[in-house]
Amino acid sequence: MKGLAKIIGIILGILGLSSKATSVKKSKIKKIDKQVEKVKRIKAKAQKTKSAVKKAQKKASKKKPPKKVTSAKKAASSLKRRAAKK
Repeated sequence: MKGLAKIIGIILGILGLSSKATSVKKSKIKKIDKQVEKVKRIKAKAQKTKSAVKKAQKKASKKKPPKKVTSAKKAASSLKRRAAKK
């Protein structure tokens, strides 16, 4: 009877169906799951920082073209203002 149980145990071990084999498989799966979870956390953190950086970035201001001048007096004052800026 004991011999038969040993033979059955050996056959199950070869097929990978014994309790020892399943516990080894489960432990490997747990390790992989932990790594996946770790990667997910790192990815979420990176997304957060990326969105924060994007928010903080300022768009470049476009230079406005000078307004059209309708009189000579306005033209003179406009030129004075532009010269003062430079």
